Amino acid sequence: MMNTASLKGVSANPIKANHILGKDKVVRIAVKNDYIAGPNLIPQRKVNGKWETIKTITPNSFNPGEKLFVEFSIKESLSNKKGNYRFKMDAERYDKQGNHVEKVGTFYTSEFHIK
Repeated sequence: MMNTASLKGVSANPIKANHILGKDKVVRIAVKNDYIAGPNLIPQRKVNGKWETIKTITPNSFNPGEKLFVEFSIKESLSNKKGNYRFKMDAERYDKQGNHVEKVGTFYTSEFHIK
């Protein structure tokens, strides 16, 4: 596994750095949540040296103390394109009733590649 990106008790990173277009169907992200926070995964692709956000539906159902894998389809979520990618993570804090309290911050996962 690559280095883990984290912020305020939420951590995430792709399971592997290189994916093969046509062979790998998904990018798996390991996510760990240590408190009442909802990490929002936002895929980004590097285009001409700048990170561009990819508009896609992202899962956002994490409970405190939970560790899980989130899968993004290379075809549907990442437009089946070769290139360099990462995920922007917005960590959001919620109360025990599930109401949004505040955005705690943003961090980025390790870069990964689709070849």
